[in-house]
Order: sequence, then structure tokens, then C-alpha cells
Amino acid sequence: MAPNATSQDALVAETAEDCFSGGHLPIGDESIRVEDKIYSAKTLANMHPGGPLFIKSFAGRDASQAFLSYHRRQFPHSRVKEALEKVDPNVKVDPHAQDDFLELCERVDKVLPRMQSFAPWSYYLKASFIMGMAFSLEFYMHYTGNYRWYISGLCGWFFALIGLNIQHDANHGALSRRSWVNRLWGLSQNWIGGSTISWIHQHVVQHHIHTNDIKLDPDIEGRVVVRLNPRKPVLKWHFLQHIYFFFIILGFGFSVILSSFTTMLDGINYTPVSKMLNRQRYLEMSWSILHFIRWIVVPLYQAPSIYTFFNCAPMYIVVGWYLSFFFTLSHNFDGVTQLDNTQPSKSLLYNQVITSSNVGGKFLCFLNGGLNYQIEHHLFPRMHHGHYPKIAPVVKQFCAEKGIPYQHFPTVSSNAWACAKHLLEMGTQDVPKSAKHLVTS
Repeated sequence: MAPNATSQDALVAETAEDCFSGGHLPIGDESIRVEDKIYSAKTLANMHPGGPLFIKSFAGRDASQAFLSYHRRQFPHSRVKEALEKVDPNVKVDPHAQDDFLELCERVDKVLPRMQSFAPWSYYLKASFIMGMAFSLEFYMHYTGNYRWYISGLCGWFFALIGLNIQHDANHGALSRRSWVNRLWGLSQNWIGGSTISWIHQHVVQHHIHTNDIKLDPDIEGRVVVRLNPRKPVLKWHFLQHIYFFFIILGFGFSVILSSFTTMLDGINYTPVSKMLNRQRYLEMSWSILHFIRWIVVPLYQAPSIYTFFNCAPMYIVVGWYLSFFFTLSHNFDGVTQLDNTQPSKSLLYNQVITSSNVGGKFLCFLNGGLNYQIEHHLFPRMHHGHYPKIAPVVKQFCAEKGIPYQHFPTVSSNAWACAKHLLEMGTQDVPKSAKHLVTS
């Protein structure tokens, strides 16, 4: 669960550059670091075949691991010399640091070549059905004024499926090589009440690069009511969080709508949003206003009653609970590892596998957009989710050879039970099991 964007923790949170900058040259607001080189983000954005949004989102940060995971190859320094600003002599690049990940990429490429990793044509039938159902249910309620809790709840479930199946892949650039296709489908995030820019900043720029890092991952920062981070003190009510957590996330949908707007207004979600996205932030706020009109103003105009609000609320409750439940399970479970990498020495492969888990199989993959294959998703975020069941055996076998723990729960209930055990430990122990084996430099 991401923290409130305006919280004190967000204002003082350490960015990746703060934590890894020991003696390194600073990165400008319109520059990007890749290994020991600092590039002009503006020039790279103009050259990037995947569109400028990702480059601008990483402006002012280190994008070394982001490029590696998204492109499954080393950064082509020789091809982008015109964007080079300076070389940082204080950065010592280990040419073999990511050898294990690149070796895995070679094996995966034999099963699924890079250029065949995008969405198949059949996916667009599923995506169109989900979008069509969501539009139809919402239009029916607004047009007829027939606001019923079970209709809005069903609409909320289809909104959740949009979040899992459509916007998630699109905003990771996993649907198509054509950037406009990803950008268009990615706007579905704005339609369901979120913000594309806020999501990319919080999820792609921070969470994916620093998964379960106790200083850098906003998803385990938690709030005063829930302790997900061992840096936070154990409070007297936390001993019950393994029970009440699964109920308080009923309010997560309301929180996301509000935080998406405030993030764009303040320019902060745990850490500051790239200044190169300032212009886009204002357009994002207009989407939030449109969502407010659609789900507050129009319903109350059509059927002016307090009961109208209560009949619309299940949409927020269902979409918020469904999304929060499955995202929380994947990185908070009994046996998970949390990281404290101020000078990261472990590889991308190692860190991503030990901080994530899988659950279920092909059916849940189809239903939930592959987010049940969280390990494969974190290793290959630009791969369409329909391919995860195909490459999962390759990844699992490779991890077994390298001695890297690979956690796959057979059922959602077993995953939820492991999550509850982890929450119990976090709520009752100053140093929970996950923190006892923090991976440090």
C-alpha cells in the first residue's frame, strides 16, 4: 500500500540517488545516469523508440537497472553518444555484476524472443470485453439513474480488471512496440480514477527498481495503522493487523483516487515526481476532476439522495480491495526478504526473486493480468502477461541452479495465510523474520 503523498515520511524519504550517491557526481533534473555515464534526458527522450514518457519519468535518477529489466540487454552506450553529458569517474562499473540476469535472458529468449514478447491479437479481444463491460455498466447507471450497490460493485470489479489486465501492461510498455498503443490503452488508468503519471512514478520508477527496500520502496512504507516496514515502530494495535488489514483495504479505492490527485498537485509521491513531467501533471488532474464529476456530481444530479452515494461506494470498495489484496500478497508473505541496499552489491535477478512470490496458475494469470506471476513480472516488466506461464518454468529452473529461493504458492488461500503470518510477525516483533535476513552490502 503506497503512503499518503503529503505525509512527513514522503517529504523526507531518501531517493535512490541520495542513497547511492556516495561521492558520485550529482544528476541534474533533466539528466539520467546509466552506470557511470550521465545523459541528457531530453535528448534520450527524443531518441527513445518506446516514447518519451519513461525517459522523462526517470529524469534525475539512475536508470541502469530499469533499462536492463525492460530491454533484457546491456545499455547501448555507443549508440547514444550525442546524449552523453559527462562520465562519472567515481562510479566503478562491474562488467559482470548482472551476468546471471543476462544468462537467464538468453535462456528466456530461446523460449520467447524479445520481439515476440508483446501482446497477441487475442489479448485485445479480452481487453475490449473488459472495457466494454465497464463502460456499459457505468453508462447504464448514469443514463437511467438506476444506482444499485450490486451494479456499482460489479462495475468496480471490471475497473479492477482494467487495472490488472490493461493499464498495468500498457503503462509498462508491454502491449506493443508502438508507443502510442501503450499510451492509449494506458489512459485506462485515468478512466478508473488513477493517474498514469502518478502510477509510473510510484510503481515503475520506485517500487519496481527498489522492491521491498526498506528505505526506497513506497509500497512497504505503510501508514500508522499498518506496519509493513521494520524501520517503523511496533504500535500497540499492530498485534491485530494480520486480521484487520484485510478489512481496512476496503477503503483503498477511495485513498487511490485522492492520492492520485494530490500527487499531481504537490508533485510528490514518497519522492518528488520528475520535473520534466510538470506540464503533464496538470492534464492528469483534469482526469481526476472528470472522475469526480462522473461518480459524484452526475449520480447526485440524477438521483439526489444520500443513498445514491452509498450505492456508488461499492465501486470504490471493490476495485480498491481487489487490487490491494493481490498486490499486497505478492511482496508480503512468510519467508519474504526485505532489502537495505545503500550500496547494492546483489544482482537484479537475485533481489527481484527473493522479494516477490507467485501464486496459482494459468487461469489466475488470465483473470488477473499475470500479476500472480510476480517474480517473472518483476524480472521482465515489458513482457506481456500472457507469456508468463510459458517462461516461469525456465526462471524457476534457473533459480534452482543458482540457489536463489523461488516462492510459488499453489493457491490464493495459501498465499493469503502466508501474508497473514508475515503481518503478525511485523505487528508483534521489533525485528521480524524478514528483517533478520535483510540483504545488505
